[in-house]
Amino acid sequence: MSKKDKLLTDAQKLLQKGQTDKAISCFQEALTVDPGDLRVRQRLAELLAKSRRVDDARKELETIGRNLTANGFYLKAIAVYKQIEKLFPDDIGVALTLASLNEKHGLSANALAEYKRAYDHYETLQNHAEALKALEAMQRIDAHNPNIKLKYAEVLFQQGKLEESQDAFRSLGLLLVDRRDDAAFGRLAARIAQLFPDKSDFTCSVIEQKINDGSAEQAAAVLQSLIKADPQRLPAWRLLVMAYRALGNTSRLKTICQHCIKLFPAELFPREQLIRCLLEEQDAEASLAMLEESEQLFLAAGAAGILREFYLALNDLVPINIRILKGCARICEAAGNSEEAASYAAKIGSLAGLGGQAAAAAQNSVPEPAPEEALPDFESELEPLVPGLSEAVVDEPVSEVGPRELDISDFVDTGAPQESDFYEIEVELDDDLGGPAPAPADTWFETVNDIFDNIQTQTGKVRFGEGLDSADAQSQYDLGLAFHEMGLYDEAINALRQAAEDPERRVSCLILQGACLRDKGELQLAESALRALLASPALTVEDSCALKYELALTCTALGKSDEAWTLLGEVEQLDPAYRDVSARLHDASEGKTVGGLDFSEDELLDFELK
Repeated sequence: MSKKDKLLTDAQKLLQKGQTDKAISCFQEALTVDPGDLRVRQRLAELLAKSRRVDDARKELETIGRNLTANGFYLKAIAVYKQIEKLFPDDIGVALTLASLNEKHGLSANALAEYKRAYDHYETLQNHAEALKALEAMQRIDAHNPNIKLKYAEVLFQQGKLEESQDAFRSLGLLLVDRRDDAAFGRLAARIAQLFPDKSDFTCSVIEQKINDGSAEQAAAVLQSLIKADPQRLPAWRLLVMAYRALGNTSRLKTICQHCIKLFPAELFPREQLIRCLLEEQDAEASLAMLEESEQLFLAAGAAGILREFYLALNDLVPINIRILKGCARICEAAGNSEEAASYAAKIGSLAGLGGQAAAAAQNSVPEPAPEEALPDFESELEPLVPGLSEAVVDEPVSEVGPRELDISDFVDTGAPQESDFYEIEVELDDDLGGPAPAPADTWFETVNDIFDNIQTQTGKVRFGEGLDSADAQSQYDLGLAFHEMGLYDEAINALRQAAEDPERRVSCLILQGACLRDKGELQLAESALRALLASPALTVEDSCALKYELALTCTALGKSDEAWTLLGEVEQLDPAYRDVSARLHDASEGKTVGGLDFSEDELLDFELK
């Protein structure tokens, strides 16, 4: 027997005699012989903790945790640091370590919960720098969570970091536009106007960026909502025109321009866009009518160059027309191109010299529009939106999936389908979207704090979609096993509950939860849970063996040895090689007792790397 084995044997004998301190000394000496034996170090940490030598226990556990982390065994490391957390519940450094380990292993909900705990701690201490670091970490994990983005932007504003706050609000705005959350974007716009009254174009600049980035469809959905709330919002109309121009939806673009001309008759941009649409459609009659109607407005605004471009394009479309040629001559003269104007005048003279019949034909090649019907093609499409205008501009969807009202639960990032399922924190916001005007900044910020406090801090929830990510479920299952192995039964149950959302491992997770209940001393509850599972119609052979084995151990703990014996016999019939069933049955003493159904000391110490 080696020196280490002898020391461990002596330690077990000392423990049986209740001489814990001497046993601890044996374990410590054994570690000097083999410092890398994590099983021995784990057992030493447990004894130190039971002896209330928590600082010494922490040192041993941290050594184990660092070793496991360095070797990539994050689940085992999480279980170890959970033990440290139980010894030092107020140590926020442990929470940050757990957050990092959960993040590395992809357990995002757990990581968010730990970072949230750190944020709350630093916020209470008014340590804003560290609080912001925690929020930044949360954004790194869940970049598409509007609630986290909102909190981050608000905290930056409260700390006077105005430029950074604006950037954060802009990022949130871009996300909401992507999601077509028009109502939420409207609330955000109101908040930005409240915080940054000198940034009147902030909201529209966000939408313009989305249009330029190729997200015109989403931008149009949000703009329609803004215009419906405030029809006199000229920048929103301008952007809506840009959006439909980018989408290439000429029909809708013409309708939008018509609305805009009625609301803002002195504005040039809707007239310019409408004329461009008509020219692109080669509608010479409507183009000429719009040009003549708008000519004085363009000239008064010093936009003769734009008019010249339109008239020349129209002249190319209808080469011989006295009205068009006269328009070309007028506009070229107004634009300062006298020679070009003279050439058009000469053409008009040439047409006049051809005789009355030819001139009349040229004069009438584009008929005069009816006095009250400048643009008959789509004037008839208009219905009241605001007095005298059409609602079609906001009621007609941009595409098959049109703009919608933001449901309050949408502030959690679950509304839009994701590339892959991921962990989320459930958050609910105030549903009073149609309530009174926004409260002052300090009151509103308190509301944000209340919203943010709804994040679960004990156990994050894994949200599985229809296409379950088996890696996520496997991670939670493995974490539950690690917690159970470390004696952290509540944590194990929570992890196994999450893993049980995967239908393929639901039964095995329930069986393990029953085992956790037994091991934490809730024997009656464990028995009831395990017996209920016996009635499951879809038990596999492996599930039946595991269930009856755990129920046998529970029956033994309750003093029901005969039933335990029967259950183990049934397990042996199903699978003679299952775990240690044969040894328990055939090594049992006479009288049909089931031998030592508790785990052996070696199994209790079994904390080796796998």
